[in-house]
Amino acid sequence: MNNESLDILLYKILSGYLIFYYKEEKYELRKISNNLRYEADLLYEKILSDEKYNDWIREESVENILINLGLWTKDTANFMTKLEKSIDNLKVELFQNFLNTDNQNRIRKSLNNTKNTLDKIKNIKIEFASNTLEGYASSIKNEFIICHSLFKNNKQVFNYDNQDSDPSSLSYFNEMVNEVNKYNISIASFRKLARHYTWRSYWNIKNVSIFPGTVSEWTDDQRSLISFSQMYDSVYEHPDCPNDKIINDDDMLDGWMIVQKRKIEKAKKQTSIDDINPNLKNANEVFLFGQKQEEIQEILSLNSQESLNRLKEKMNYIKQVGSVEDSQLPDVKRQIITDTQNLINNRK
Repeated sequence: MNNESLDILLYKILSGYLIFYYKEEKYELRKISNNLRYEADLLYEKILSDEKYNDWIREESVENILINLGLWTKDTANFMTKLEKSIDNLKVELFQNFLNTDNQNRIRKSLNNTKNTLDKIKNIKIEFASNTLEGYASSIKNEFIICHSLFKNNKQVFNYDNQDSDPSSLSYFNEMVNEVNKYNISIASFRKLARHYTWRSYWNIKNVSIFPGTVSEWTDDQRSLISFSQMYDSVYEHPDCPNDKIINDDDMLDGWMIVQKRKIEKAKKQTSIDDINPNLKNANEVFLFGQKQEEIQEILSLNSQESLNRLKEKMNYIKQVGSVEDSQLPDVKRQIITDTQNLINNRK
């Protein structure tokens, strides 16, 4: 997306409405008021209530039906969680290799493949969910909003109450919905716009209201842009703020933020352990018992990489020799030698 496209996108968000051309005619999707949102939500609830005893698939039954159809398994949710963790780890790896282009290419390929796999699985459920009662109610709700928001020549294009009686009108409506959806703003575009110099020239003047009205009167796009701008402010103001190459790369910056989040979480866990038993604070090694794999991973995450390497060395040594005295463990022997040498040096 070039600077001209970003400027157009910015002024679309600033204006609060969408202008587009279809078959050489100009259309305007006006700002959705809170009153209209409220009416649409009431309509959604009414449909759920009116149709609850009819023969509809319900949202909570989707996974079981997909399992019966062979499109899902009982382990799919766990697999998706593993994919999400893998994506996080690959983003961290990408950040840690920001100076190594060859490694970056390998990591990006793996990251994109993992993202695509996760998206395909999610889409199976999303597409099937559109056939549920909740999916039907959502489509009617969105239809209601567009019918009351789409204008041409300053006149409302569709009459919601009469639309279903005219097949040509329904076809025309679907064409308009498809056209409007083309202008949905992706997360990547929001992030690029939040870094764009034209927007930053507005955003950096903090004591001036950029959008009219209160926060509750802003559009969804306006609130999203503000949220991403606040996120980048936090990055820019961080004591260890990364360089521009990392900031301008969404996946790489995500990796940096995941690293910062993990540092905070690790510090909180360590503080909790220290609060439970202050005697553990200065201990070289502490053994905690975890019954589940997740608990074991949390305990291991409290250790530094050096500690984990030392633990791995101990376990490998024990595998080789069987039972062993603590004083014969490799790291303990090294420490004894170091302490002895320091003692000799101090006596000279």
